[in-house]
Amino acid sequence: MKNILFFGATSKIGKHWTQGLSVKNKVYCNIHKNNKLFKSKNIFKVKFDIKSSQQIYNFCKKKNISLIISCIGLPNVEFCEVNKVKALKINCLIPSQLCNISQKLNIPFVHISTDMLFDGNYPKKYNEKSKYNPVNQYSKTKVKAEKIISKYKKSLIIRSNFFGFGEKKNQTISDKLIFEQKLKKKSFLWNDIYFTPIYIPNLVFFINLLIKNQLSGIYNISSDERISKYDFGLKILKKIIKKNKIISNNFDKEKFVNRPKNMCLNNQKIKNKFKKYRNKLKLDYQIKSFLKDYKIINE
Repeated sequence: MKNILFFGATSKIGKHWTQGLSVKNKVYCNIHKNNKLFKSKNIFKVKFDIKSSQQIYNFCKKKNISLIISCIGLPNVEFCEVNKVKALKINCLIPSQLCNISQKLNIPFVHISTDMLFDGNYPKKYNEKSKYNPVNQYSKTKVKAEKIISKYKKSLIIRSNFFGFGEKKNQTISDKLIFEQKLKKKSFLWNDIYFTPIYIPNLVFFINLLIKNQLSGIYNISSDERISKYDFGLKILKKIIKKNKIISNNFDKEKFVNRPKNMCLNNQKIKNKFKKYRNKLKLDYQIKSFLKDYKIINE
């Protein structure tokens, strides 16, 4: 049984991930307000002054922490553009600080990055060696974090774009879409922005494999197929709300902060590492897994 220190435990990915980790590990979750955690005898609330590296370091020594995970992030592109200092702090400075603590302790550090690191002009999928070219403040903060964290040899950086189930204030593209359609609202989705989304439980499955095999470096964890946001929305709703009000539109730079139109990630590296699980990276597998869980939740 490992002792794990987890930051961002109440995030969309954090809630699912900590639940799974707690089966065989003790998971200490830093809570920065009165956020609710998954209830488990192996999940413990802790509260740090995030400015105090020494406090976190001392806790890790006392509890014999063997892994630090950071799911901390501020993904709202529009918000980051007008709150640059806060975006830099949350997306770069805090994860970098946690990585530094991990380095002092000589333990692995896992950091969740993004697929929005490039300008989107490349006609193919981006791999782990593709050259950075961020187009907005959010992207710039995530790039800075990657550059710092990747210098530590025991760091594991995960690039992805995930979907799943969240709370009303913490939704992914899938549950936000379903929420809007159940209220019979119009949902506007871009038909000219492409990505390679993965369902959260499958994303966590592959991250845990990487951790178990003590692997480090940068890994793209994404689905195989390139798909537009609009077409993805249609696939999600196909068996849930057939008479939907999804409106297809083009991305408009005049109305929104600039985004890359191609955010697709090449997942060949992770496929080569875990060949027997290649089918778990197919887009259809992501959709089927999501719909299966949706049915169970709503029975």
